[in-house]
Amino acid sequence: MDIEDLRGEVIKTLGLHEALSEIVDSLSDSLEENKQNSSMVQYNLKREIRPLSSLTWAINDELIKIADATDELTIKCARAGAEK
Repeated sequence: MDIEDLRGEVIKTLGLHEALSEIVDSLSDSLEENKQNSSMVQYNLKREIRPLSSLTWAINDELIKIADATDELTIKCARAGAEK
């Protein structure tokens, strides 16, 4: 290889390095944007889950009341049947 060939290889290598640097910068920007989006999604999910959690507890409380009332009604019906 002569000097001109080496010079051409150096220029080609520098061009590849510049192109790779641009790709890395673009990927880095995309990663940062994805992190921000992920944080926003996580925040929104937490915000939506809180009321659902409260609603779940309220439904559970009502189901317990229904179960208790059903038990009481079953006992009353059994007593009424036993008295006949």
